[in-house]
Amino acid sequence: MKFARISFPSRDAAVQAYYGLARRGKIVSLPEGQLIVPEPAVGWLHSEGLAHEVLEWMHQDHVTQTLRDSAAHKV
Repeated sequence: MKFARISFPSRDAAVQAYYGLARRGKIVSLPEGQLIVPEPAVGWLHSEGLAHEVLEWMHQDHVTQTLRDSAAHKV
């Protein structure tokens, strides 16, 4: 499965999208307001007209490495 690392233009947009995304599958929150979501979630964001930016597409191995890297840094 593919995943996307996404960000939102505002906190309000992120909050609105977060609740919908959380109901539809697993999401990972990263520092700086970024999220990692499964590919179908990006389709849902488009269908709902929620503003977002796809920063990169990732495979499971890259998601795991990203989580390890972010855990090594102090938040």
